[in-house]
Formats: sequence, C-alpha cells, structure tokens
Amino acid sequence: MEKPVLKIGNKIYPSLVVGAPMAGVTDAPFRAVARLFGRELLFSEMALADSLARSHQRTQKMASVSDSESPVAVQLVGHDPDMFVRAARKIEEEGTADFIDINMGCPVPKILKSGSGCALMDDEERAERIVRYVSAAVSLPVTVKFRLGRDSSHLNYTDFGKRMQDAGALAVTLHARTREMMYSGKADMEAVRRLKESLTIPVIANGDVRTPFDAARVLKESGADGVMIGRGALGRPWIFSECTDFLNGKKNREPKPLLTIVLEHLRLLEAYYGKQKSVFVARKHLAWYSSGIEGGAMFRTQVNKMTQAECVRDLVCRFFEGKTV
Repeated sequence: MEKPVLKIGNKIYPSLVVGAPMAGVTDAPFRAVARLFGRELLFSEMALADSLARSHQRTQKMASVSDSESPVAVQLVGHDPDMFVRAARKIEEEGTADFIDINMGCPVPKILKSGSGCALMDDEERAERIVRYVSAAVSLPVTVKFRLGRDSSHLNYTDFGKRMQDAGALAVTLHARTREMMYSGKADMEAVRRLKESLTIPVIANGDVRTPFDAARVLKESGADGVMIGRGALGRPWIFSECTDFLNGKKNREPKPLLTIVLEHLRLLEAYYGKQKSVFVARKHLAWYSSGIEGGAMFRTQVNKMTQAECVRDLVCRFFEGKTV
C-alpha cells in the first residue's frame, strides 16, 4: 500500500505532520531545533503583512527563511489586500519559502481590532479578495488557516472554506474551535471531516494534538490530509518527527539527551537575538522544557531572576544533566 503524502499545489511532503505557526515561538531558532529530528513542514511566526510590505526590519527577519530550514511556509496576517500582495511578493523574491499562508484564525483581541485574523471570517468578501489578489500576484501556492467561526451560533467554516478555495487557495487548515473558544474546549474533528467532504483541495486538521496517538486519532476522525501541531510542541520540538515515525509504524525511538537539545536551543537563540535579549526570550522555552520535571518550579524561579547568558547556561547544565526524551 502506497504511503500517503501531503500535496499542496506542486509541493509534495512525505510527512502528514505539520508544525503550526505560533507567535513568539516558531522563530528560526525553534525551527532549527526541530530540524535536529526531522524534515516535517514547518511554519514561520505570524508576520504582519503591512510591516513586511513596508520593509520593517524586524518583520523581514521574522519572515525570512534559510535554505537549510526547508520546507517552511511563511504566514501573513493583516486586512489590506494590497499590503498582502506587496508582502507576498517580497516573500517570493527571497525565494526560500515553500508557500504563503494567510492567517484568518487568530483570536487575539489586538489582531481582531484591526480587522485581521479571525475577524476576516465575518468579512468574507474582503477575505476572498485577499486570497484572490495574492494568488494572482505570486507563483507560490497560497493557503489559508481559519476557525469554525465567531462562536457556536456563527459556524461559517464550510462556506468560508469554499470561498477560499474558489479564490485560489490550494489548501486550508481548520483550527477546529470557534473564535470565542480561543484555545479552550475540545476541537471538533467532525467539523474538519465536513469541511474535507465539501472541498477538493487538501484540508489540514489543527487542535488537540499532544502525542503521536493524538495525531493518529485526529487523522482517523477527521479524514484530513494532514495534521497540524501547535501547543503540543512547546518544549517538545521533537514531537513532529515523533508523530511522523508513529504514523509510519516506527514505534520505538532512541532516547536523546535533553541537555544537548536545550543547550543547542540556547546557542541558536543567542546567535539570532544577541546575548542579552536571548536570555529573556529563552525563559519561556526553558519553562516549557522543564515542565513536569522534579524541581522544575524552583528552576524556573531561578531562571527568571537571571540576566546573564553564562549563568543561565550553568544552571541549565545542572538541571537537565542526565535527563532524556
């Protein structure tokens, strides 16, 4: 039996597992750590289309992808179709992104107030125009990530998905929660199945995947073409390859020293952000890495008081020594 693959436009991905775009998490250092384990499709952080269109330096760095990271998709968020087009052309000109994803699912109030993210599900004509304009402006595949709708009384994901497909989207990801739910409650995989049955383009299921068993369950329940992992990867950048191996029938994985992984992540953060800033960026990652480990609360308290990279590294060596994943 031929192994299933994920196809997005002219791109073919051997793994059905996808790393979700997460603001403040899936930066270049995080993606590089994930690459120590596998070559699953990953996403950049959510980048503001307006800022990228105006060549904002920080946003340009956020949306930049190195050749060694491939495959990586760049996600844009905004509300102005013309700005999306300008930003998309910059991504295409760089020549390293696999495709462009448009965020229409972010439920954060700051994003919603600007008419962006999930607010676009209440402005379907604008959403359709954005996808149509971007698809016509670049040769890269264009995809869309969205939710079930505003709330349980406004579930427009099926019609919305059809409009995105008609506008030129070559795949969609459904975070199977409403905007009102944010990240709480159970993701509705039956809704993903209904969307899949309504469209001819690939549908990726997003929500409630924290283990390889979850990945298999979501694919079975939803009938989706792929499975996206977001918060399940916090402090566990190996979960993408772990899920790929499980779906491919490889159940036994060699343990890896956690200290080596954490130290490499710290090194990458320092190279990317600079020594001083990296200390503060590292705090959340170290909190996630230490979650569930005995003495983790005390470790996190100590880390959050430190301002020197060398001190953080010494503490990390002592705490994670001998731990494996």
